[in-house]
Order: sequence, then structure tokens, then C-alpha cells
Amino acid sequence: MNNNYKFRSKPSRVIVTVFFMLITIVVLGTVGTYTSAGEINPLSKPFVRAGSEIDYPPFCAVDKDSRATGFSVELLRAALGAMGRDVSFRTGTWTQVRTWLEKGEIDALPLVGRTPERESIYDFTFPYMSIHGAIVVRAGTTDIRDLGDLRGRQVAVMQGDNAEEFLRRENRGFEIHTTLTFDEALHDLSEGRFDAVVIQRLVALRLIQEKGLTNLIVVNQPIEGFRQDFCFAVRQGHRETLALLNEGLALVMADGTYSHLHAKWFAALELPTHRPIIIGGDQNYPPYEYLDENGRPAGYNVDLTRAIAQSVDLDIEIRLGPWSDIRDALARREIDALQGLFYSPERDLTFDFTPPHTVNDCVSVVRKGEGFSPATVSELAGKRIVVQKGDIMHDFAIENGLGDQVTVVDSQEEALRELSEGKHDCALVARITALYWIKKNGWDNLIVGRHPFLSPEYCYAVSQNQNKALLARLGEGLKVIDENGEYRRISEKWLGVYADSTPNFLTVFRYVAMVAVPLLLLIFGSFLWSWSLRKQVGFRTVALRESERRYRLLAENVSDVIWTMNLKQRFTYVSPSIQKLLGYTPEEAGQVPLKNTLTPESYAKVVQVITKAIARDGELRGATDVTLSLELEHIRKDGGTLWVEITTSFIRDEDGLLSGFIGITRDITARKQAEEQRDKLISDLEKALGEVKTLSKLLPICSYCKNIRDDKGDWSKIESYIHKHSDTQFSHGICPECAKKYFPEMDLYGDAE
Repeated sequence: MNNNYKFRSKPSRVIVTVFFMLITIVVLGTVGTYTSAGEINPLSKPFVRAGSEIDYPPFCAVDKDSRATGFSVELLRAALGAMGRDVSFRTGTWTQVRTWLEKGEIDALPLVGRTPERESIYDFTFPYMSIHGAIVVRAGTTDIRDLGDLRGRQVAVMQGDNAEEFLRRENRGFEIHTTLTFDEALHDLSEGRFDAVVIQRLVALRLIQEKGLTNLIVVNQPIEGFRQDFCFAVRQGHRETLALLNEGLALVMADGTYSHLHAKWFAALELPTHRPIIIGGDQNYPPYEYLDENGRPAGYNVDLTRAIAQSVDLDIEIRLGPWSDIRDALARREIDALQGLFYSPERDLTFDFTPPHTVNDCVSVVRKGEGFSPATVSELAGKRIVVQKGDIMHDFAIENGLGDQVTVVDSQEEALRELSEGKHDCALVARITALYWIKKNGWDNLIVGRHPFLSPEYCYAVSQNQNKALLARLGEGLKVIDENGEYRRISEKWLGVYADSTPNFLTVFRYVAMVAVPLLLLIFGSFLWSWSLRKQVGFRTVALRESERRYRLLAENVSDVIWTMNLKQRFTYVSPSIQKLLGYTPEEAGQVPLKNTLTPESYAKVVQVITKAIARDGELRGATDVTLSLELEHIRKDGGTLWVEITTSFIRDEDGLLSGFIGITRDITARKQAEEQRDKLISDLEKALGEVKTLSKLLPICSYCKNIRDDKGDWSKIESYIHKHSDTQFSHGICPECAKKYFPEMDLYGDAE
């Protein structure tokens, strides 16, 4: 794999390009051109009627012309636009807009926090943002840090907001006051009528900024247990509108529109204004990032960060240090982002990442004359390994059970130095960084492995659910410098030396001359025997079409879903039956993140399986008959859930390395329901059996009166004894023999002659 993510060329590619150019010239001279023209008149789509709050910035508000605006408003408009639909907005207070939706006067709301109290009223899309609540107090207030400090105080919230619902779930010892809007609540707090306001942090920041409430501050500590999952909402049971919104939301998240809107509306609120943004990195990871001879940051990542900052107007400070210290500083919020972190499914649970700006191979390095460079986990068995502390190869070694064999050092240079001095058997490092240090320090006794253990994407990263606005701005900047050519210039400057150089014109001409003459002779000869090939091709084409027809018949009509997936958890093929199972078309399924189609528990199970499969790939290298089976709970496009059984096996590339998965998904909802019914039946039977009292011993009974003696020696009537020990109820009658004996005159059974 090329280490540089983009803009890479090689001499062999030039030859291939020239070769195909010549073939194209010949072919175009021998075939006809087919053109077609058509015009499609778009169908008129009905408007979706939406409501929007007038005073919930930056999500929902009105501009100077009283038109709906805000992040959630624009997101809903973009999602419906992606589906070819228009939207009209009706504005009012929260109490008004929720009433309109409940009465069916509008179709959707762009901003509703999902809470247990609202599940019976609305149907929700998947969340597009999660934020925490916060406490707002007057400046100078030092004795309010959390909800416990509000005991005995006067606290304001907006009427009907999920902040009010959260506070009223339990008695917290303070008096709750409601206002029509948060604007009103904050003004009353500013004037001393209340002691605090409970509100969403971003809303508070925007209102304080817009209304000039300079004597208010937001307590810099999230409220524990109060997390808002913001969604689009429709009336309960309106599944078609919900499916339309879910699909549109997935599209705008996939095409970058969501990131653009997020940066537009939140960057100014979430990014610090009183200090530079601190971007951290490794002080000794050349050519990506390092301190030069003057102690100043240098390298590919450093130039990239500066170019991005200039393109999107960010005030930054680049701070480099020991890698493990920098990661700890990010966790402590002493720095805002990392300019270079390798992506992995495990790290995705801790960090949020931008799109990658490059890819690097992680390989093993050994000393010359001491065997080959390991390329699989099994080949690392028994070896003394050295890695950089906190590096992705450190994570890799631990995940693969090699922790006891590993020695950690502060940098990859130190790892390679100790290896060169004979202290270890191999080092696990980044290929380009290894080549840099080997050349710089003259370690000619080291050999860099050819086959990578990993080829992870290299990205900017922030702590999960922190600084998402900064992440969006960095992603926007990456796009800008890619489009203006600055990315290519930086990449060629720092990483171009590690790739094959692009040939000059004379070299290209020489390659063309070497190829052109034999090629023309080959083309001339091909015309002599092409007629014989046409007949064979005709037969093969018919066979191929028949094979394809059978395949399509199977794939498109089988009820199970057939799919393939790459290691980034993206479907590369999905059979049409996905639409019947989950409501997504195959095209939509390829765009929706896997995380959004599974419950959190099922997604965590998938991440664990993929991580283990990647980790054990070295041991199973070349094996294609490994089969995994999982039971997962899927989320349908309309918001419902169903249980499926996944059966999957490995896809491998030409080198035998794991490159993806192929599998079959089967709906087992009916089976799950049957299992639940079976378990309930068994439980009911066990309960019933537990209540049954049995008579299972020898009973002493009087031969004359038929009384029974119990364990204590007492005698009782037979019906009393049986009732006591078996819950049996008796009704009394008289048999024919006794009727004749005791009541002969009554002829109870009609036996009289």
C-alpha cells in the first residue's frame, strides 16, 4: 500500500497509461459510438409541514425577518432536500409547536430530546446530536457546582422542556419554576429572581452571547445523568414520514453536509475565544511531527495543521511532547486535539476522528542475519518485542496477547536504537518513521519488513463527544487545502522522498518508444486471429449471462440478506432483500453507518468480533473456512427493531490477508418469540408444579370407618386428610348401593319395579 494517502505516481503507471492510451486509439477507430438523450421532468413533491421554536438557539430560532433558522432547522431542510422534498416552517414557543404536532397540524419537529416520557407521544429518528445539560448562575457564585448544591434554592427551567422532565423525576430539595422560554428564565436569573437555571449548555452559551447577559456564567461541569439525544420527531405511528427523515438524515451525514452545518453553527460557541486552540503531537515522530534542532515543531503534520488553521481562520498553538504525555494531556483537556492518531475500531470508542489525511504501514524491523521480519502474530510468538508506549502497535501487541513479550519505550527512535544494539528481537513501528531514523542514524544492520501488520488511517482526533466543533472545522480545513493544492505540496515535501519519483519527459518518451513498436505489431497480429476469438467470446458471453442470470435470481429473490463488508464496517455489497428486512435500499445500506443500524449492545458485540478477527488474523492466515455466528438486534429504518442471525466468514486479498467479511443475515424474530413463549411456558409449568401437593406414601386407613391416621397419630376423615395434603375439594353425594341400604323408600335411582 502506498504510504501517502493521495497524489502518488510511479513509472510503471506511466507505462500502463501510455499502453492503454494506444489501445484506446485503435479501439475507438474500430467501434461505433452509441449516444442517448433523455429528459426527466421532476414530479412535484408535497411540502412537509414542520414546526420550529422561536427561542432555542443555536438549534431553533427566528431571524430578523421572523423566518425559522438554526442548526436543526437547516439540518431538517437539508435532509428533506436530499430526498427531493420541500419543507415549510411554522414558528412558535415549545408549548405551541408540540401541540401542533400532537394535533396533526404539522408533520415533524426538527428538535426534540428523546426521553422516556415522550416515547408514547412521538416516534424519533436516530439521534443526530447528544449534549449534556448545565447549570447557569450569576458571576461570582462559588457555592453551586452540581445539582446537590441547589438544595433549598430557586431553580428555573423552560416549561415542557426535557430539562423540566429530568428535574421532576425525583425530589431534589429545591423549588422548580417554569418560564415560557429559556430567554425569559436567563433574564430573570440575571435580575436576581432565581438562583440558577438548568439548561442545555450550547443553548445557554448562545443566549448569554446574543442577549448580552454578561453577569451570567455556565458552570463548567456537566450535570450527571442529564444527557440529551436530539432527534427529528413525528407523531407516533407516522412511519412513512419517519423513514423519509431517517434516510435523508443518513444521506446528509454521509455527504459532509452535517459536518458543514455543525461547524457553521457551533464552532464559534464551542471553540475557545480567550486563548489559542492547543493541537498536540509527538515530539519525536519524524517525518510527521518532531522538534527540530532549534526546538520548534516541524514535519508533515505540523505544516498540515498550520495550513488548515490558515484556511479556516483558527488561532492555534502546536504543542509537541512525549507521546504518552500528550495523550494524557488530551484526556485532562489540557490540549484540544491530536494532529496525528491512527484509527482503529477500539480507539473509535474513545476518540472522534476526522477523515484520514494519510495512511501508514506498521511493520516489524529486525537485525540483518537474524531471520526474516515477522508478518503475522504467530511469527511474533516467543520474540522479544519493543514498541513505543501508547502507539497503535503497543495496542496491537496487547490485544493479541503479546504483553508479556513487550518492552515499551518513549519513542520509535529509542525502540530502533535498542534493537540495533541487540537488546530485542524485533521492533513494531511505522514504516516511514523507521526508514527516516535508519537513514539518519546509519543503522545499516536493521531490515524493515515488507508486509504490514496494520495499515491504519492517520487522522486528527479529539476525545469522544468533546470538541466536535473543532473536529468539524479541522475536517473542513482538510477539504479546503485538498481542493487548493496545498495538501499535495505538503505531502510531496515531507513524504515524497519515500515514494518512487515521477519520471521526466525523456524517461516517459523512452518508455513510449520501447512499448509502441511491439504494441503496434501486437495489434496488427491481433486482427489476424480476432475473428476466431469472436466466436469463442460469443459462446462464453452466453454462458456468462446465464450464470449471471442464475446468480441474480438467487441474490434478488432469497429472503435472507447476502452481504460483503470491509474492515471499516461499510457494506460493499448488499442483496435487495435488505429492503424487506430493514427498510433500506441496497444503496442506502452502503451509506448508513453500521452503528446506526444496531442497538448499542449489538454494535459493541460486532466491534469486539471484528477486533478479535483482525487480531487473530496472523494465526488464521490463509484460512477461508472460519465461520462466525452472531445473534444481533437490528434497528429498522422506521425505528423498529428485530432480531437476526448473522453467519459470516473471511474475505482475503491476494496475499492471504484479511480484507473483509462475507455473510448472510436471517430474520429470527419469530424464533426469538417462540423461544420467549417456550421459556414462559416452562416457567409457568415449574411454578404450577411447585404448587402441587402430592400423596406419595402408605396411608393407614381404618377398615370400618375409613378414617386415616396422620404422621402425629391423629385420626381424621379421609376427605379432610386428602384436602389438606393435595388442595382437592370434595362434594358429597350417595352411591346406588348406599341409597338402597339407607333410603329404600326414596327410590333415588329409579330401581323400583
